[in-house]
Amino acid sequence: MSAINFGEFAFRFSSLDSTMNFGRLLARLGFPEGTAVLADEQTAGRGTRGRPWHSSAKKGLYVSFLLRPPAGFLHLLPLAGGLAAAEALEELARVDISLKWPNDLIFKGKKVGGILCEAETLQTGQTEVIAGFGVNLNHQQEDFPEEIAGLATSLLLITGKTYQPEELFRLLGKKFEFWYNKLKEGQAKLIVRRFEARLSFSPGQTLIIKEREGEVSGQFSGLAQDGSLILQIGQESKKYYGSEIVRVLG
Repeated sequence: MSAINFGEFAFRFSSLDSTMNFGRLLARLGFPEGTAVLADEQTAGRGTRGRPWHSSAKKGLYVSFLLRPPAGFLHLLPLAGGLAAAEALEELARVDISLKWPNDLIFKGKKVGGILCEAETLQTGQTEVIAGFGVNLNHQQEDFPEEIAGLATSLLLITGKTYQPEELFRLLGKKFEFWYNKLKEGQAKLIVRRFEARLSFSPGQTLIIKEREGEVSGQFSGLAQDGSLILQIGQESKKYYGSEIVRVLG
């Protein structure tokens, strides 16, 4: 199986509605896996559950990658992306990054970035995924909207230094290429084990997660080999995919 070269093809924009949207267009035009779309600013960036992603001009890294993974590995993609981003940030800024399942980059309880994976299955049966990354690099506290100001941080606020998005992009491309190829090799166990080691919460803690039908509370047991979250709810063990963790209790 040939390796995927991330960033070999890269489209760069000063402003774009969404790198995810442009990535979807490139997928339909047949561009190869690993093709990247970067923007200095997004006017309609989005996060999970359709929420807007605040993308201040030249303050962060806003990039999406085009992927065509085997269908059985879709739930592992955010985990592979999380590992790649955490490792890239640590190499760039020498900070310890933890991960909040399934897609948040955390520093001391505050969000420094996030990952969004959107999949589309074609009539041929091939699945195309756009994996987007938003990382807060040079945001000052006043750059964050009021509703997230207490929850977000940036590398500038953490270290007092400014960073070049292109430098993080190069590191992220290399790290994501590594973990994506591990995924395609079928090394799910390795990805899950490494992700668990970085979790911002531990087995035994109580998690409150948001599902379509409402909130669910259970004791965290670990991650399954397909990347799902396992909660012990009473006498029953249940798996969750792509849910949102709204609270972590002791």
